[in-house]
Amino acid sequence: MKKIVRVLAACAIALTAQSAWATPSTLFWTPATTYIQPFLVPHVGMDVYFNDKANYPIDLGLTMGVLPWEKFQAEVGLDFFFPYWGPQQLVFNTSFPAGALQLNAKVGTPEGSFAEWSPGISGGIYGVGVNQATQFAILHAEVGKTFFFGNITVGGYYGAGGVGALWTDADGASVTRGGFIGSYTTPDIVLDLKGLNKINFFTDIQTGNNAFSAVAGGIGIYFTPSIDLLTGPVFFLNKYTQPGLSTMMWSVQLDIDIDFGAAPKPPAEPAKT
Repeated sequence: MKKIVRVLAACAIALTAQSAWATPSTLFWTPATTYIQPFLVPHVGMDVYFNDKANYPIDLGLTMGVLPWEKFQAEVGLDFFFPYWGPQQLVFNTSFPAGALQLNAKVGTPEGSFAEWSPGISGGIYGVGVNQATQFAILHAEVGKTFFFGNITVGGYYGAGGVGALWTDADGASVTRGGFIGSYTTPDIVLDLKGLNKINFFTDIQTGNNAFSAVAGGIGIYFTPSIDLLTGPVFFLNKYTQPGLSTMMWSVQLDIDIDFGAAPKPPAEPAKT
């Protein structure tokens, strides 16, 4: 009987959990990074998660820095999820489903802002939906520091919204809306080749017996300083909150920064003699 209840609960959760969530600047699975998108530099991203029996909708995101200051920064963003399978409340009386849209925001100060030793500090909110089914409203805060062996970031999160099924265990007896987030990124391995600028490796974790808890890791491939592809596995800590009772999905994430600033001038040609 308990197994049947778990399967039925997983089916119900799938209607909401498959909406994924809106992402601010993240490492891979979690917002455990103090990086904030530069002022007026749009960041376009596409994230996919899949395995042989289930998947999340494709996440198309746009994030941009909104403050011009060096020591205090902020970003805002939005994400569209397709296909969207949840409640079909519409946006502005159009055919666009409200649940396919989520918002996020983040503020912080970068490393070294106040002293050479000072860490980066950031905090924000993500998963801000425009209808109740996708109103996760997850608050997060983190502290990060870069050392000779790589970057370490630690912090925490709390889910202020969302349906209860997202935050409960398989038996529905335990509700876990918060937990630890953390990450580690290796130093960049600079290759400086044509079409391949650098690579690095990373891992991050989000604890809690809920739909957002997982351990992930992978490789970052930077074709240029502004275009990269991140890929690796995500291992869920509570499979009963995942589509198809998935214990793992593979993720591929494409990121592009678009700087509309003036292009650098080519070097002057040497004078002819």
